[in-house]
Amino acid sequence: MRGTLRHLRAFLVGPDPAVHPRTRLGRSLPLIAAVAAVLSGLLSYEYLRGNGGGSGFYRAVVSILTAAPLALLPTRPLLAWRFAWVVALWTGLTLDLRDGTPWPWQPVQILLFPLILAVVAIRHPRGVLVWVGASALVLLLGFTNPNNVAGLVLAVLAIIVVGDQIRRRREVQRALAEEEERTELAQARRAVAEERNRIAREMHDVVAHHMSLIAVRAETAVYRIEGVPPAVAEELAAIASTSREALGEMRRLLGVLRGADQPAPTEPQPVLDDLAGLVRDAREAGVEVTFVPLPGAEVPPAVGLAAYRIVQEALSNARRHAAGAPVRIALTRDRGALRVRVHNRPGVAEDGGGAGHGLLGMRERAAAAGGSLTAGPVADGYLVEALLPLDHDGNGDGTD
Repeated sequence: MRGTLRHLRAFLVGPDPAVHPRTRLGRSLPLIAAVAAVLSGLLSYEYLRGNGGGSGFYRAVVSILTAAPLALLPTRPLLAWRFAWVVALWTGLTLDLRDGTPWPWQPVQILLFPLILAVVAIRHPRGVLVWVGASALVLLLGFTNPNNVAGLVLAVLAIIVVGDQIRRRREVQRALAEEEERTELAQARRAVAEERNRIAREMHDVVAHHMSLIAVRAETAVYRIEGVPPAVAEELAAIASTSREALGEMRRLLGVLRGADQPAPTEPQPVLDDLAGLVRDAREAGVEVTFVPLPGAEVPPAVGLAAYRIVQEALSNARRHAAGAPVRIALTRDRGALRVRVHNRPGVAEDGGGAGHGLLGMRERAAAAGGSLTAGPVADGYLVEALLPLDHDGNGDGTD
């Protein structure tokens, strides 16, 4: 009952929903409606003059009132319906036409009624439409020929039902679009957070490790090496102090990257020796993998991490674009560099080896380690090959 009264109040005095047109045509509709209203008023006046529509002043007033709802229609359809309904009631009681039509309204009114009704049905909820339909039924029962009431009622119901379905479809589409936007925003935020955490873990496990090592070795050098001159000892102490300050700044930076709600990294980043586990997981997933390791190889952590991530992404691409194809992974040493080759056949689809984010990420990994990466189709499949220097940034001894 309360909902019915609320809808009745909305029908009688409630506002129309705000309209925010996005196209040039939508923004032009009020002007188009105003011009159409002027033309409709002129047509109404001519029709009334030719069919005994009272005095000239009366015809002018009726024509203006009849055409006015059309000007309101683009922005205030419910107000236009109220206005048109009152005018139809008034003309039905006062206007006496000579053409013997089954209703006391002129053609302009007859054409405007279904148009206004359709726009109201598209813009307003179902509860308001019930009262709109009831008000239309009052006019039909009160002024039309009884033989035509049934057909006109069906026409009104059809307009209301179609308009209501259009409105519901628009609402569903709008809700889906909003949900997709929220999902994309959440995914983007999650991807940013994951990337920041990944960078923080790698800085913690690689860069912070070496900075800590520098500080420790600088502090203990005077005890490990005999006869260190005082000036050298002072410089070593300064290096150790600066390294400790850099570590503190790095911890602060890691906290910013992780965010206040993110825990500190607890798991070490993968290294070259972890490739065996990656290959084992791929085999258990059904991929036929041949792995040629590099036994006894000592590589810097950054190079090992880059090699692991490159092989990981290459395996993922092979599973995605060439499911079931055998994959061969080979590690070799090439003049002070680690060469990583991942070959699968048959080659991936043409859209799988292009400039996707995975390939871009592999190239950035290689570049960050001071190396290079090439990827593309070859005669017998698809090849990803990375060359990672073992002495990048002077850390080629692999000392931990």
